[in-house]
Amino acid sequence: MGGSQLVESFVVPVHEHVRENGLLAAAKANQVGTDQLRRFLLAEFQAQEAEFTTYATLVARFHHEVPGSFFVFIANTLMEVRRLLVADVARSVGLVPDEMRQAPISPEVKRFTEFISWVALHAGAGEAALLARTDFLLWCGVCEPLAEALADTGAPSEVQAYVRQYAEVPPEVSDGAAEVIDFGLATGEREEWITRSAPAVEPLLRGFWRFVVTG
Repeated sequence: MGGSQLVESFVVPVHEHVRENGLLAAAKANQVGTDQLRRFLLAEFQAQEAEFTTYATLVARFHHEVPGSFFVFIANTLMEVRRLLVADVARSVGLVPDEMRQAPISPEVKRFTEFISWVALHAGAGEAALLARTDFLLWCGVCEPLAEALADTGAPSEVQAYVRQYAEVPPEVSDGAAEVIDFGLATGEREEWITRSAPAVEPLLRGFWRFVVTG
């Protein structure tokens, strides 16, 4: 099985993940409060801290141009949204970026950061690419309707714009993962290992969103 076939055969439960998302449900009911938006941005900030290290490490481990360019793209994408987050978005809900760097991390977010840190050191290139694609599909799957719902809640425009930028999965990720998987297979990565980590993403993100809603 090649990269494209493997990607197509790996089922990502986007519909169920979106349907059961608590923050989206709250936004549709016009029940999103400032505390929830603060938890969302703080959890996002803290997850990014681990993701920066993860994708930089993956670039260092897999510096061939196929996986390297894939992981560099993700790292650059994350850094671009981080700059927006600390420039305007956090302050729109009363958060101070320097204080966010020192804030305690919730168990739910910590589980995600520990997992993604494990991936940085132990996953193969194809495995990490499939995980990243899964992460983007689930995350953007929520953010597309969430951006629309937040527009009717009175949420700060900065937060709305931040969520809206995640409305679509970049084709560099959705399509590019297959090429990285082909690279992994060609360099000895076993097919069963490529699908090893991606199934963990959905329950970890489910916990992330649960923390955002309930604290």
